Amino acid sequence: MTTHRYDAEVNVRTKGGDLITVYPDTFGPAGMTPQQIHAAAHKAALAEVRGGTVEGSNVSTTGQKR
Repeated sequence: MTTHRYDAEVNVRTKGGDLITVYPDTFGPAGMTPQQIHAAAHKAALAEVRGGTVEGSNVSTTGQKR
């Protein structure tokens, strides 16, 4: 199975109220749907910003072969 890296940017509101943008590494199989990529990117971003909340995100569905 080919693994792709998908570009993502996720806007996260911190517990302190700041709005930051996180660019998580999002990997998965070729052909992931936008919903799957968003879910993976949100999970990765929230792992980096504990206690934060996702305000929005953008992802690329093209992927880069790894």
